Amino acid sequence: MTKDSLKRKIKEEGLAGSVLYYLGRFCSKAELALVGKWFGNHGKLRQNCIVLKNRTMQDMTDNPRAFYEYLIQNKINENHQIIWMVSDKKKCEKLKYKNVKFVTAENKYGWSSPLAYYYGAVAGFFFYTNNTAYLNFYHCKGQITVNMWHGCGYKDAAKDNKPPAGKSMMHFDHAMVPGPVFVETKSRYWNCEKEKILALGYPRYDWMLHPSVSRGEALEKLFSHKDMKTVIWMPTFRKSEVLISAENEIELPFQLPALESEAELKALDIHLRECGIFLIIKKHPLQSGWSLDEGAYTNIRYVTEEMLQKSGIQLYELVGLMDGLISDYSSIAVDYMLLDRPLGYVLTDLESYRNTRGFVFENPEAYMPGEKIYNLEDLKDYFSHIAVGEDPFKEERRRLLPAMHTMPKKSGYCEALAEYLNIK
Repeated sequence: MTKDSLKRKIKEEGLAGSVLYYLGRFCSKAELALVGKWFGNHGKLRQNCIVLKNRTMQDMTDNPRAFYEYLIQNKINENHQIIWMVSDKKKCEKLKYKNVKFVTAENKYGWSSPLAYYYGAVAGFFFYTNNTAYLNFYHCKGQITVNMWHGCGYKDAAKDNKPPAGKSMMHFDHAMVPGPVFVETKSRYWNCEKEKILALGYPRYDWMLHPSVSRGEALEKLFSHKDMKTVIWMPTFRKSEVLISAENEIELPFQLPALESEAELKALDIHLRECGIFLIIKKHPLQSGWSLDEGAYTNIRYVTEEMLQKSGIQLYELVGLMDGLISDYSSIAVDYMLLDRPLGYVLTDLESYRNTRGFVFENPEAYMPGEKIYNLEDLKDYFSHIAVGEDPFKEERRRLLPAMHTMPKKSGYCEALAEYLNIK
């Protein structure tokens, strides 16, 4: 704990909240040293116990949630105990099934319960997305730890977040990537052996390829909007109030890259009406400075994580319903290739990004099979092409697909993972 981090925490949480937070972190470290270490060294491995953990305060979403649904649908919970490590148990209880248990891990005060360290130590399988939070730092011999991660895009590891030479960024037995080309990039990113990288694709791809709702139903639930051609724009973050990163150095004239002002956004709205296209802008949870008077636009709306949770729609289900995607250096652009639909890459700050965060590919544009967008006119052209059914990068997508994605041999991505790990 540094003086600056303490000041920042007091500013965010207040004095009482800060005291509770540091007390929670102290208790968690004590539990790790006592409960986790003891059961890791002396406990018995429970081969039929599966732990699932997502990012802090983002309970039961993304790859772990998709895999969980597969386990339930295929009744694997009949002979396996499933442990969800979540920040807020109250929000998850309605999703409980036979042999499913929720334990507190990394709540809003940074506290994890002793049960979290117990299951982290004895579970046969430990699945996580962002980090393990040391919950299975001590574990029984034979445990399989799987880093499901949260996507492989074009961005390099933050320069201040790279592991020292010879050191691995985190512990795992397997880490998941979409396809062969990312085995190399992620083994460098994590400083690990290539043999640990599983190029099986992500469980959430099953949602994207087979959404549980129609586009009309989704638009009605989220925006009370009629069904029509729809594109989603998912920019990566540049400025963040919650993360110290190289991207914070990038200056843009407007909150959306490729646009200079709100006047240009309104001009884009007019063009969307003429094209008969509805545009959804997905806010990146780390991005600061989002603001939009949505009442001033007819064909543009923002969507947030909270809106999706309230409507019961998973983000990747929504993505799977879209007629096109606009992104930039984010992993979503890689994921969307599986749908074989028009892609647009906003590259306004390509050189700034190269000089700050950097890219995993020497020439990232060679792996971007879509229209390159730098300004309002390029955006208009992209939407005009979708309106009339033009798809100029279709062949390039198909050429790159085998390198960037491994297609499942059977019914889906969750099944491929379960079969690889012999979970049945």
